[in-house]
Amino acid sequence: MSNEYYLFLDESKPNGRNIHHLCLAGVIIRKETYKNEVVPEVRALKQRVFDTTDIILHESEIRASRTFPYTILRRSETRAEFWQGMDNIFRNYNLTTLGASIHISDFKSYYNDKELNDEYYIVLQIVLENFVHFLRSHNAKGQVYIEGINTTDDTRLRNTYHKIVANGTLYYSPNAFQDRLLNINFLIKADNNIGLQLADFVPGTLNRICNGLSPKQPSIYPLIDAALYDGGHGLKHRFGFKVLP
Repeated sequence: MSNEYYLFLDESKPNGRNIHHLCLAGVIIRKETYKNEVVPEVRALKQRVFDTTDIILHESEIRASRTFPYTILRRSETRAEFWQGMDNIFRNYNLTTLGASIHISDFKSYYNDKELNDEYYIVLQIVLENFVHFLRSHNAKGQVYIEGINTTDDTRLRNTYHKIVANGTLYYSPNAFQDRLLNINFLIKADNNIGLQLADFVPGTLNRICNGLSPKQPSIYPLIDAALYDGGHGLKHRFGFKVLP
């Protein structure tokens, strides 16, 4: 049996009003757990709530419940069933959450320079470094999955990933990344990837917290917070969710 983990990532961007951070975050799931338990459980939840497994779970559309087939969640009992199902998934399958967030205007103000690193590079570097820390602590290999945007942006992100793997980070040498990380994979919404759909619920929730906002209700923030990777040292703010600058 292989000892392999998947990291599914999504992002939450500043909205020009009350969200000022770029947040990159998601979930770490063991390969066998993902395939044999999590995927069937999420599909069963979709079937119970939406009467189909084809629906793509998007937190914003689920909370708005304005368009079909999400409108069924306007019924209180159906909405409660869905969120209880999400609660069970995060609670019962040993998911680990991981992320990093950067206050973009503060970053540019503190480092008033035209030659700054790209903020996406900064948060991805931290996320990958902490994922490698997780993999080393579990003597495991890992793959990264992220939603594709377009050819240009995907190429830029892939190049950023390989730059980090080739050069290492402040704490880890290139060897640590090359020994533990297998690949970065880009998927599209139509792939109906379960891991990316779970990851969709993480960065927006964490981004609200680091911007001083209350979680949206119903909230799975307590479960996301409890699942943050602590590096084996009880340091969730360092290894699980790091806020910059």
